[in-house]
Amino acid sequence: MYELGKLVLQKHYIPIVGQGKARWNNVHIEDLTKVYCALVDKAVAGDTNPELFGAKGYMFTENGEHVWSDLAAKIATEAYQSGYIGEPKNYQLGKDEALKVAGFEAVSWGLNSRGKAERARKFLDWQPTNVSIEEEVRNILKQEKALLEVK
Repeated sequence: MYELGKLVLQKHYIPIVGQGKARWNNVHIEDLTKVYCALVDKAVAGDTNPELFGAKGYMFTENGEHVWSDLAAKIATEAYQSGYIGEPKNYQLGKDEALKVAGFEAVSWGLNSRGKAERARKFLDWQPTNVSIEEEVRNILKQEKALLEVK
């Protein structure tokens, strides 16, 4: 997300990798931390529940999913509305060009990664409570713009 914001600010376009249909889950880092803390608490307490530890001890976390091209468009629209860039246009990137302009993170903008946090919700009584990825766009752009101005 941060690299995507940085690329939009630097190149002034909406990067679309591949067909622009790739979907990913997202979760706020503070919500992810709650899952780790719950697992550590259970381990410290001596809980050996096989649903949490061992062969089945695999958890996904998510608070929804996004389509990378939609998220890129949202970031570019926010950057435009904030006066950071001119009106952005879509720009199609192949895998090699994405890698060249934004590193290995950009390649993921053309790949799918989907899961559900069913086990975390069921066995840890976990619920995400922080803001969505869309609600973080403005803050991330401000941070990336400040970093670019320092360089």
